[in-house]
Amino acid sequence: MTQVRTRRLAQEVADTYQRALTGGPFYAAAWALVGIYGDAFVRAPVASWALLAAFLGLAAWRFVHRPPGEDTDAASLAAWLRLHWGIVLATTALWGALFFWASFDPAFGEAATTALLFTLGLATAIAHAFSMRRRFAFASIALLCLPGLVLLWSTAAGRPSALMMAIYLVYVVISLLRAHAEYQQRLDLDQELRNQRDLFSLQSRIDPLTELANRRQFADVLATSTLRASHTGEPLTLLLLDIDHFKQINDSHGHTVGDGCLVALGQRLRDHFGRSNDLAARVGGEEFGVVLVGQPLDAALRRAETFRQDLAARPIQFDDIALTMTASVGVAAFDTRSHGNDDALYQAADSAVYRAKAEGRNRVAHALAESAQVDDDAGRTGTMPDTVAATASRVPVPQA
Repeated sequence: MTQVRTRRLAQEVADTYQRALTGGPFYAAAWALVGIYGDAFVRAPVASWALLAAFLGLAAWRFVHRPPGEDTDAASLAAWLRLHWGIVLATTALWGALFFWASFDPAFGEAATTALLFTLGLATAIAHAFSMRRRFAFASIALLCLPGLVLLWSTAAGRPSALMMAIYLVYVVISLLRAHAEYQQRLDLDQELRNQRDLFSLQSRIDPLTELANRRQFADVLATSTLRASHTGEPLTLLLLDIDHFKQINDSHGHTVGDGCLVALGQRLRDHFGRSNDLAARVGGEEFGVVLVGQPLDAALRRAETFRQDLAARPIQFDDIALTMTASVGVAAFDTRSHGNDDALYQAADSAVYRAKAEGRNRVAHALAESAQVDDDAGRTGTMPDTVAATASRVPVPQA
């Protein structure tokens, strides 16, 4: 909900800034015209030039008060809007005072009518261009029109103009309400389109059954992580696992139960590999992968063994059926000398899975290249490394 509000505020900020840019200079131009034809610059030069400078300064302030950056939070966006609307309100209040002056001082002559027309035009522009916030828009129109309207209504000579102005303001108010509703509908439509885009993006990266990352997302993350590891030397480990005898589960209990097993396995993977640098994915029918960024081989092996033990120890419940699932897990640590790219790393982990299956299933094995390196370090004794021996000696749990 907060993200949606932030997006709407960001759109409102952008619209407010763009629409306010065009309106600012017109106040200065309108006053120049009214002041020149009303001889204000001759009769009251200080006040007239001060008004012109104020309008130009407020127009410049609208320009330099730029929207904040893309990552700004909702509170900061709301604060920006309040200040920008404050600039607009100051401008309209200044014009309202000017309109009152032109309506009050007979020396303006016909220029007072010009000021009235400009006032109605500016009110119309606010109703259409600044309909994002009704409260601020109504306040701006009131500051523009009410001082002069009250003055005109107070005199018999000005009452016809005041009546015409009041009738026109009814139209302005109706236009503002309609424009506000249309603007909100546009924001709603934009949000719906964003939601659809986000949903499509999510669906393109998420497996719909297990809600883990799908093969496409897995491949992208693995390629990116491998490239980064090759440049930085950051540890990177890949786990691939395959459910043991999954076909027997489908054949014995049906695909509904089989799908339930996949969902349960997905949840187990999230429980064990849910850190910020972990990515668990479904890469095939009953095949899963986990990318562990920043994880060296020994740590990855421990986590893989903990997962294997937990999976075998806790059966999956389906009404009156309790199914014990096991998995064969292959682990490979990225090494530029042995692998070089993500495809080679994947092949190394995949080979480890086949070795785990060949050695009896329900066990963790790591890539042969890694075990050979450990053998070399152990003095080429011809015995299986400790890490592999620990995982290769697991007794498979009988399948239900």
